[in-house]
Amino acid sequence: ESLRQVLSGFGGKQLLVMIWHPSLMQLMDHFHLHRPPLVWPSLGTTLAKYYVRKEADALFVDFEGASSADFVTEKVTGALNAGTPLVCVNVLPEQERDYVSLDIRAKTG
Repeated sequence: ESLRQVLSGFGGKQLLVMIWHPSLMQLMDHFHLHRPPLVWPSLGTTLAKYYVRKEADALFVDFEGASSADFVTEKVTGALNAGTPLVCVNVLPEQERDYVSLDIRAKTG
């Protein structure tokens, strides 16, 4: 509701949303008593898409670590300079950053 209130009207407002996810890198991180609202995978960017009038009114970008830092910085800076009302950066958790995806087929025996 806060997102809807900020983006409603014709005030020329801009909103930068950074979604941070808790990482599960330590054993204790797996023993939360409740599920935090921004646990990976997050619905934040999906839900935020419903609060803009058209696709050009928002930028949704995933920060995937050091390999995408320059790209994300360029996109966010460009969107803010262009006056895009909603800029949403989804910062992937540590275990999802800077990895190489391999599609392999292995035979044993």
